[in-house]
Amino acid sequence: MKKSVFKTEAGRDKVRAYYNRVLDQFPFGQRYVETTFGRTFMLTAGHESNPPIILLHGSCSNSAFWFPEIMALSNYFRVYAVDIIGEAGNSEEYRPDLCSNAFALWMKDVLDTLGLERAALIGNSLGGWMALKFATAYPERVSKLILIASGGLAQIRPQFLINADQTRQTNGTVPVSPSIMGEQSIPKEVLDFMNLIVENYNPIRELPVFADEQLLRLNMPILFIDGENDAIIDAEKSAQRLSRLIPSAVIHLLPNCGHVVANSAEYIIPFLMKTH
Repeated sequence: MKKSVFKTEAGRDKVRAYYNRVLDQFPFGQRYVETTFGRTFMLTAGHESNPPIILLHGSCSNSAFWFPEIMALSNYFRVYAVDIIGEAGNSEEYRPDLCSNAFALWMKDVLDTLGLERAALIGNSLGGWMALKFATAYPERVSKLILIASGGLAQIRPQFLINADQTRQTNGTVPVSPSIMGEQSIPKEVLDFMNLIVENYNPIRELPVFADEQLLRLNMPILFIDGENDAIIDAEKSAQRLSRLIPSAVIHLLPNCGHVVANSAEYIIPFLMKTH
C-alpha cells in the first residue's frame, strides 16, 4: 500500500491551501502533466520559443521558493519550475524508492510530456540530487547542469544530523531555523512556511551518494554553487570530488554564505548564456 508523505490528509490540505494562496500572487503559469508516477505540477514562465530550463526545488519546500530565480531567468529562457513528486507541493504525494531509478524515469516522463528533447537542469539541495539522478541516467537529455548546495556528492554533515536529533520535538518534527539552515538572512515568512511544511509531512532524512562511475557519465557543462558555511552539505568535499572527476566543472564556493544561496542567479545566468 502506498504511503503519503503527508502525516494526515488535513495537514496535506493545510500545506497545499497555503501554497496555492501564495501561487495566486505570482505572475506565472500553472500546469499539471501526467507521468507514470502520477500527476506533476509546475510553474511556467518565459516565452515558449526560448531555451528550456527545468528547476527542481529543495526539501521542505516547493516551486514557490524559486520566485526570484524564475523572475530573473524568464527574461531569457522558458522556465519550468517542477514540484518534485513525494514532496510538499502539488505533485503526486507518494515518494518512490530513492535507490531505484524511479526519479530519473519520472523526470524523463516530464521532459517527454513537455516535448523537450533536451533541457538545462537547475537543482537546489534535494533538487540537485534529483538533477544528478536524471543527468547520470540520461546525460544526452541535459544541455547544462547547475547544482546549488546539492546533495549526492558527499554525505550530509554528521553534525547537522546530531543537531536535528537534539531539536526534534515530541511529534517527530524538527523546526527549521536559520542556525540549522546555516544562513542568517532567511525571511521570517519563508521560515514560517517551511515550518508549516515540516509539521505536516515526512521529509527525506538521508540521500544516497552517487558513485564515481555514475558521475563520470556527466558530459555536459556543469556549474556548482554552495556557501562555504553550509551546515548541511559539506561544500568543500562536494566541490573537490566534482573537480577531481569532472575537471571542466565550474565551482563557486561563496564566503559568508550557508546552505541558502540567495544570489545564485548572478552565477547561473552568465553560465547559461555562454555558448561554449
